[in-house]
Amino acid sequence: MKLTLIRKTKEASNIESFVFNPAEPQVWKAGQFIHCVLEHEPMDSRGEERWFTIASAPFEKELMITTRIASEKGSSFKAALSALQVGETIEMIELDGDFIVEDSALSYVFIAGGIGITPFHSILKEADHAGVKLNVTLLYGNRDEGIAYKEELDGFAKNNPNLVIHHVIAPQRIDQSLIEKLVPNLQTPIFYVSGPEPMVESLGDVLKEMGVSASHLKQDYFPGYTWE
Repeated sequence: MKLTLIRKTKEASNIESFVFNPAEPQVWKAGQFIHCVLEHEPMDSRGEERWFTIASAPFEKELMITTRIASEKGSSFKAALSALQVGETIEMIELDGDFIVEDSALSYVFIAGGIGITPFHSILKEADHAGVKLNVTLLYGNRDEGIAYKEELDGFAKNNPNLVIHHVIAPQRIDQSLIEKLVPNLQTPIFYVSGPEPMVESLGDVLKEMGVSASHLKQDYFPGYTWE
């Protein structure tokens, strides 16, 4: 299915959002992803396909993806995406994913590393729109003060006293000691971890060692990103 670019938005110094209008109306759940193709030349060995979490909320109907913009060492795909103009298209070949909140009555801990905030942005925006007061503690780690969606997230927290946001800026890290400090009860909430693959795997192991059961842990990683 064709997705037509309708606008681009700079979220931070090196982070950009791309908003697309699908050729046909789509129904999805906050936290799901799209598998897309962007044909381009010249193309490097990393190819023309990528998976992106949908950063927009389902009520918006538009499909927004957010990514770190291409650098000199970036992929040819990222360069082509950055150069995409309004009115141009990419191809969506799949919309799927189970990184979703199924029970709004439970309590949650969301842990995001950098661009891993995208599924949580979708989930929290949808809840805010619906007036659902999700019980969420969000630990949001970034390399610097260039924090994507900061004003929006702060607005969601203002509307929902059950949403507590902790911004973790390097050199501070989200680790066992910080989690123990900010999440005193580890047995009750469901933990969702999203971000660069090394971070997600590492924190998944840490949480299991801390006694979080596999049934209370969901992980969603972004290949190709680093956390150093």
